[in-house]
Amino acid sequence: MDRSEICSRMEFCPQSPSAQNGVKFEMDFLSESSLLEMVSLQDLILGHLPDPEVFFPHDRDYFRQIFQHDRSVIGVRVKESLAAYSIIRIPGHEQDNLGRDIGLAEDELTSVAHLQATVVHPAFRGNGLQRKMAAAHLHVIEDLGFKHVCCTVSPKNPASLGNIIHSGLVIKGLRPKFGGWWRYIMYRNLSWPRDMHKALERDEKTVVGSDLSGQRVLLNEGFVGFKMVTQSNGFVLSYGKISALQ
Repeated sequence: MDRSEICSRMEFCPQSPSAQNGVKFEMDFLSESSLLEMVSLQDLILGHLPDPEVFFPHDRDYFRQIFQHDRSVIGVRVKESLAAYSIIRIPGHEQDNLGRDIGLAEDELTSVAHLQATVVHPAFRGNGLQRKMAAAHLHVIEDLGFKHVCCTVSPKNPASLGNIIHSGLVIKGLRPKFGGWWRYIMYRNLSWPRDMHKALERDEKTVVGSDLSGQRVLLNEGFVGFKMVTQSNGFVLSYGKISALQ
């Protein structure tokens, strides 16, 4: 499947813009010519964070390296202005390959792709842009022949956590990253069945999102987080046995 076919499959081409809440969004793969726009949008996001731990920024050299891989960056535009972007990264055998954090075998690390970062302008949140970009990039990852998908999400960012869980990833780990900031290690095996939640619900246990120690106990016992319910005072996560998927 080539670049144009994935665009069409995901209703992703700028020739067929989608409209949400009266706003037309045009989605396409970005090239390095959009680097400065991405840096500018990232800087804007950093100035609106409720907590600096929520998002780990990247510099221009990092973005340049990302663009070396085809289809690695997806952008969403509104009236020619960049409203959101999503990045995938191929870590290979580098030390920060998240496959190491979840216990993948060394020979499986080259089959790992990261959903590395997603940024959405505050004015356009609530339109499902993160979910749409994640769905498109998951198709790219599968098309490229990778088997494992990983990413990190801050426990202080329930909106992003809900979007990533909706995209079919589960909480597989919880540990300090980026100099000590806690992160969920999210994971999906692309061979898992689409109705995997039914299997996980057999041993379902719930825990409030703020109970990190309780979640770490469940993870150590072989559970994974697969569902999130938002409440007025926080959120609740459902955990199920990972063995049900194997």
